[in-house]
Amino acid sequence: MIAQSEAWELLIEYLEVKLGKRKLSPENDLYHDLDLNPPAISALLNDWGTKFGVDMSGFELDHYYPFSQLSKPAFFWTLLKSPFSLQARETLGGWQLTLGMLEEAMIRGKWLID
Repeated sequence: MIAQSEAWELLIEYLEVKLGKRKLSPENDLYHDLDLNPPAISALLNDWGTKFGVDMSGFELDHYYPFSQLSKPAFFWTLLKSPFSLQARETLGGWQLTLGMLEEAMIRGKWLID
């Protein structure tokens, strides 16, 4: 676990080394705002969890980016259905995975899915 007062600063320092200097905020989503694809997010979070001692046993990337498990035909079929299907929109949209969530996990020492 990391003290709340240090967590954001340590996270920013870590991300600047990994991603380069950027203007970052707790609301930034790893996929939509930082342009990371699911395999890159997975690699980053594995390294981040190890570096900061965050228990990632409760983390599932598919929860946040369910579309990453779709084959290309299934992805396009889901895309075509999305204007008419809530389930298709949820599959394509997933859930946000933000820097604020990483900061909270650093403070707790464990990843929790809300």
